[in-house]
Amino acid sequence: MKYWLFFFILSVAPRCNSCMDSDCFIPGYEFEIPATLIPSKDTYHIGDTISILSNFLNAVYDRQTEKTYTLEDFSFSPGLTVIELSGSEPDKSGVLNFQIINQDSANFQLSYFQSGSVLYHGEYNYIGSAYHLECHLIPKKSGLYYLSFGSSINAWGGNQSFEGKCQDVDIDAFVKLNDGASNNIALLKNSPDPHYNTWIVQKPEDRFHKFGGYCFYVVE
Repeated sequence: MKYWLFFFILSVAPRCNSCMDSDCFIPGYEFEIPATLIPSKDTYHIGDTISILSNFLNAVYDRQTEKTYTLEDFSFSPGLTVIELSGSEPDKSGVLNFQIINQDSANFQLSYFQSGSVLYHGEYNYIGSAYHLECHLIPKKSGLYYLSFGSSINAWGGNQSFEGKCQDVDIDAFVKLNDGASNNIALLKNSPDPHYNTWIVQKPEDRFHKFGGYCFYVVE
């Protein structure tokens, strides 16, 4: 009898150890960050002002669990890249073709990488129970551009905690730009580089919209 009881306990124990909230059976959190780019056009002139605004309360929606979590004084690690697609080779330092005026956001700076990429990144201002970010770009050079306003939370802030968080589950973010508009993704097909004219447009949600993608021309 005692042997039967022993094997019964062994058979049940793994099932009990795996008992947990069904929300924890997810590949990771994917918090939805709203942002707006205005004016929303496909063509700007040198000297125009392009504004990026991202303001939201600390009750943030997660696309994986379809629930809202309170994220207090969270580090979302927002960043802005601009790639010029006019030439045969993409220029990943395209953000330098713009004058940047930073308002209502914290500790923003330019970072240069060996790959040639230039990232303008910092943090939101957290005031009361809301996050605030505002910056303006003034184009200085004509061309076809691919702008991305995304979050590096997965790389730089994935170990943060919040009420209701499952253990050992990664944190990521999805920037919902202009409330999910197309954001001129069709202009990517005008790039001579297959990474942009083919690869990205094959899976636009994962490779473009998730990172707050926006395409546009700058003319004289």
